[in-house]
Amino acid sequence: MRLEDFARTCEPASSKLNVEQLCDHILPLLRFLADDMDSTQTPAEQHDKAYGNREPSGTDDTEGEVHGGLRVIDGFTVDQVVGEFRALRASILRLWIAEDAADVAAHPEQIIRFNEAIDQLMTESVARHADLHAQAYEQSKRRDAFLATLAHELRGPLSAIANTVHLIQSFAATNADLAPMGAIMSRQTQHLKRLLNDLGDFARIARDRISPTDIRECVQDAIEANREAIAQKAHVLKVEVPPTPVVAEVDSTRIVQVTSNLVNNAAKYASEGSRIEVALSEDDAHAVIRVKDDGGFDPQLLPVIFDAFSANHHDDLGKTGLGIGLWLTRRLIELHAGTIEAFTEGPGRGAEFRARIPLRLAVSRH
Repeated sequence: MRLEDFARTCEPASSKLNVEQLCDHILPLLRFLADDMDSTQTPAEQHDKAYGNREPSGTDDTEGEVHGGLRVIDGFTVDQVVGEFRALRASILRLWIAEDAADVAAHPEQIIRFNEAIDQLMTESVARHADLHAQAYEQSKRRDAFLATLAHELRGPLSAIANTVHLIQSFAATNADLAPMGAIMSRQTQHLKRLLNDLGDFARIARDRISPTDIRECVQDAIEANREAIAQKAHVLKVEVPPTPVVAEVDSTRIVQVTSNLVNNAAKYASEGSRIEVALSEDDAHAVIRVKDDGGFDPQLLPVIFDAFSANHHDDLGKTGLGIGLWLTRRLIELHAGTIEAFTEGPGRGAEFRARIPLRLAVSRH
């Protein structure tokens, strides 16, 4: 309880911890601390341990290394791992002094031994955490390179198919039997092009130029890009933007892409003749982009709606994607240090996507 209470107030990193996970590996760490302080150590061994130079014995992972691996699985950042050990250190010291302040004052070397032991745990945990993240990063780069190559190689055959489809459609003017087939092939070819574009974006979430941008222009560009899709299903579009500029330091191309993805989803999945609302506002030093429609989806999908390759399931093949669009939208927003949320009460009861982008930010390059 002391550890959890302190972790909630420890700044800057520990306040972000999931306190429900905080104690799931605490006993092995405490046993290590107790055994380490009870052992006989030379001054050289203490020095090496304090600076993270202690060689682990045997081939088994140390408790710190095990802990670092578990925290990667739990989704902890390095800052959160360090914050966790800060909270652990402070909680133990406070409890220790409260229990026997006189003994602590009489034996300050025990405080030194304790700090050396917990520093060793933290060093091993952070090192393992960093190693695993580096491995994941390399795997991610290989995956992205494969997807970029795949998208590039598929464009050649798809171009030939598109040319053939265009030829078939030209013959359809004099052969009525070809018209339905040409229309089907044209729709599916366009669908394949969109999927390839998604694959390309997944592989290269580009780091383009960042500059002050009026977000109203991004919203307008996104709407213009989807005018045809909106008109095809006779949707009623309502747009609300402030009368004065909403200026943010962003990659304008990517913010247009984010907004366009949300508007396109609304146009695609809402039933014919639905109302689509696109709104831009400022709130607490953020630009807020809202896209709302009359459609909706199963609320059980909310926890995974932005996950990569969490493909949507629709009867109409033309509405089925790779599950990249919303993942990409969230990733682009996160690269701008922003957040995005989805809201729905169920199919036919409406859906809303709300993206928040800081007006001034340092864009992540990782």
